[in-house]
Amino acid sequence: MRILAALCLSMFLAPPARAGPLIFAAASTARALDAAIAESGMDVTVSYGASGAIARQIEQGAPADLFLSANPKWMAHLVDLGLVAADTVEPLLSNTLVLIAPSGAGALMPTAVAMAARLEDEQFVMADFTTAPVGRYGHAALTSLGLWEAVAPSYVPTRNTIATVAAVARGEAALGLVYASDALGVEGVEVVYDIPPESHPAILYLVAPVAGATEPEQAAALLAFLRADAARTVFAGFGFRPAEGAP
Repeated sequence: MRILAALCLSMFLAPPARAGPLIFAAASTARALDAAIAESGMDVTVSYGASGAIARQIEQGAPADLFLSANPKWMAHLVDLGLVAADTVEPLLSNTLVLIAPSGAGALMPTAVAMAARLEDEQFVMADFTTAPVGRYGHAALTSLGLWEAVAPSYVPTRNTIATVAAVARGEAALGLVYASDALGVEGVEVVYDIPPESHPAILYLVAPVAGATEPEQAAALLAFLRADAARTVFAGFGFRPAEGAP
């Protein structure tokens, strides 16, 4: 068994060397999806990247068999183009948001005063809320909770949650906002506040077969495994939850 993973670039260059079905997946699922595929024992090739970037690659002809998106917008984009059948799209995973700080910082009271004090002369990092799904969810949550004005003066956008976690772990930022799965088990950071799920739109990872798949039967077998209890246990170990409505 082998898993071949490739980070997608903003422009499609060439698919990674094939081993079984090819799944294009959101980068935030990388640790969990690799572990789930290893548990399956299947030969699978995975290409990871930002949901928008990999959706564009599929649009440009990349030979994906499955698409796993962290942003429903990009799944809808491929449906609109006829590259994914609407009735095959299903929710696979869900996630939550957390605020993280360097290890040892201590719990944070979720008030504007406490957050402003924590951020005095410090940085708050989060993926760019004008482009990244996690940033949009985070901005919505902090606005809903009445906390955005307290963090906005200290806000420094990052490229993605990987960069956010790294900045906090290095002590370059006093606070960061990421998916719970991004912070789980990461050395150098600690969760200081679990953001209430009702404060933002539901976080859903959608999955669907891609039209014209070259390995449709193997892709269907992989998808069946990813829905099964064994895979759900693996995903839970990385901080993911089953999506509401998932079979």
